[in-house]
Amino acid sequence: MTVHTTLEEAQNLPHGPQRLALVEEAVRQADLSGDGEAAYEARKELIYSANYAGQSEKMLVAFAWCRAYLDEHQAELGAWEQHGLAWYHKWVLIATHHFPQIPLERIQNLHRDYADRIRALGAGGGTVPYFELQLALHRGDVNGARTAFNIWQFARRDHLSDCPACEAQTIADYHEFTGDDAGCAAQVQRMLDRGMSCSHIPHSTHGMVLPALIRLGRWDEARRHHEQGRDLVAGDPDHVTAQARHLEYLSLTDLSAAQDWYARHVGWAERTTELDTRLDFHLAAALLFSGLRAAGRDTLTLTLPQDLPGHRPDGTYAAHERFEHHAGAARTLAQAFDARNGLPYHAHRLERILALADLPRPTPA
Repeated sequence: MTVHTTLEEAQNLPHGPQRLALVEEAVRQADLSGDGEAAYEARKELIYSANYAGQSEKMLVAFAWCRAYLDEHQAELGAWEQHGLAWYHKWVLIATHHFPQIPLERIQNLHRDYADRIRALGAGGGTVPYFELQLALHRGDVNGARTAFNIWQFARRDHLSDCPACEAQTIADYHEFTGDDAGCAAQVQRMLDRGMSCSHIPHSTHGMVLPALIRLGRWDEARRHHEQGRDLVAGDPDHVTAQARHLEYLSLTDLSAAQDWYARHVGWAERTTELDTRLDFHLAAALLFSGLRAAGRDTLTLTLPQDLPGHRPDGTYAAHERFEHHAGAARTLAQAFDARNGLPYHAHRLERILALADLPRPTPA
């Protein structure tokens, strides 16, 4: 089987571990053949497939290889290839957020390199403040987010801009970040009214708006978003954060359904190397087990993956032990992100999530 036939076979598969493994085999074949251009094409497919498989750590190495190869072979590959790889550069900027072991200085250097390269290509500057905003939101940098958002709002779109749906959801994210829950909910409704969609939207949209609606006490709207969004993200390794948002909602409204949702999704959430999404799930799980303890459900029967930390063969778990596991893991990850980011943002997220249980709400099932 040739590199190209292996890639064709992979591209006929849905996104996920099987497709990614086949692309990795194509990369191995290309390297063994000594065909540099084939290795470049295979690694571009690896970046793409890893992104949608929730394994973005594999993107980073592949992108670095492609960047070095393209810089050395610009004449053969052509100027337009620089535009194509710039799109993947955007994905890498977001992927670096996932890993607290990547120093902030290195991330900032990647942002500067991206800005320099797209300006050299004659592209507009709109994506530069857009990704600076994304980094500020991740870090909890209020001033940086405000500045980047205001600059971005006056920037012109171009061929490197994210799709309108993704940009619209970033506006909703910004509203929630600044504490404007009503603005977040209104932005999401505008998106849905306009039928905005892409490969991630409205899949993630229904989940991201749930905390804002819960804080606003708009439970009927929250229920509709949960019902419309849960099947769009269920079982998808690229939507762990959305799965966490739905777990938070269920933890406040239906503890039995929350246990089932948790059991279905905790395996991948514990295995993913994208540590910020793992943090999201740990926080939501802490809310679940805190609620179970408050409801007097101290002993639980759960069917969990055997490789899960704390797995019990008899399927019997103590709610307080599961709470301590998830809360402790969340604190550890939050500390790692805050140390890398230089701001005390993630450390406060656990108390904010647990505080949702203190809001007036429907009686849990």
